[in-house]
Amino acid sequence: MSNVHFLRAFCLALLTSTLCFAARAAEPTAPKLPDARDKASLVEYQTQLTEWGNANAKDADAFWNATNALFYESTRALLECDDLTADERREYNEQFAGILGAYALREALDAKALAGAKLSELGQRAGQAAQEYASASDDGAREIAKSAYLAYARQLFSTRLQFALNQPSETRDELFVALVGDAITFALSVPEYGEDAYNIVMTIRSYSQELGEEAVDALCEAYEASENPKLVKPIAKLSGLRRYARLPGEELYFEALFQDETGEFVKKYDPAEYAGKPRLVEIWATWCGPCRKEIPRLKEVYERYHDAGFEILGYSVDQDVDALKKFLVDNEIPWKVASQKLSAEAGYRPLYEYYAINGVPEMILLDGDGKVIELDCRGVRLAKALQKLFPDVEPLDWDPATDFSARATDQNPDGN
Repeated sequence: MSNVHFLRAFCLALLTSTLCFAARAAEPTAPKLPDARDKASLVEYQTQLTEWGNANAKDADAFWNATNALFYESTRALLECDDLTADERREYNEQFAGILGAYALREALDAKALAGAKLSELGQRAGQAAQEYASASDDGAREIAKSAYLAYARQLFSTRLQFALNQPSETRDELFVALVGDAITFALSVPEYGEDAYNIVMTIRSYSQELGEEAVDALCEAYEASENPKLVKPIAKLSGLRRYARLPGEELYFEALFQDETGEFVKKYDPAEYAGKPRLVEIWATWCGPCRKEIPRLKEVYERYHDAGFEILGYSVDQDVDALKKFLVDNEIPWKVASQKLSAEAGYRPLYEYYAINGVPEMILLDGDGKVIELDCRGVRLAKALQKLFPDVEPLDWDPATDFSARATDQNPDGN
């Protein structure tokens, strides 16, 4: 109900109603609908009705009970006016959808079933708007119809969600399953609904963890497969976090451009080159203090384990490529380093965003097959992991008491 115009106005007015209640003359009954059904008369009437409700209603329920039928009739009449502007038609469709949604939920809860006259009317309005959207002859009419379609569809889904939340767990979960499927399908056809479907799934997840996780998987897979930016954007971070959490035992997605012999970032990563070699992928940046502190330790690791078949692959999230090149030379970095910026420009997915990594340095240890052994594998954790991988090599004698592992998160690797 938060997107209902008159309820928004009421909620705002209710905050001050206790201060002005005594100053207003309470009318015994609500104002009657005007005989004239033109736009100006109806708009003025809704203003009067809101003021009357704020002055006489004790709470939102009382406001609804006293005014709902009158707002329903006056808003329906407004939508029949021919002289509404595009913004007005959009606003009153949203308002009417909210009224129908509130009605529909109350009817459904009373009947203990998703049924009722107002739910049917809500569905009819959505269907009519969908037809107008499909057959619109110009962009303006199409946008108005799409807005109406979304308004009524949102209330249909909201009614179903709120109804489900009020049911016993067994019935609720059945309703959740059907709701998720329909919401995702609708979002794929009308991408503007993408974030709404995401919010429905996250709400379900907070009530039913196992079912919610399945719903999140279904949503992420469907949105990513669509490759529609309007759908991918709202779940980008969530998808990345889930990929990251599930990495142990899986192959790391890793496509990037490394420096060649001339120092230019043009050499494509070839996993065959590292077949059978355990490797550490370090995601880092030159501006990152903790990353700089890691360099001496990584040089020690490289010197001790490289001849035994161990590799380090740097993946810089720096935006200033020239500064990165200079840093690599000045600090005599012996392992290969890739540039996320240039890799992304070449069409590869940025690793930092793809796995929603929350700071640098991030070190991911891979086995010889390229599968992840351990995440955030730094300091003593890295030393212990290498001791297991290379038992014949003298282990590092790093002291846990002097270990450090802080990450830098004070700069966006996108440069935004």
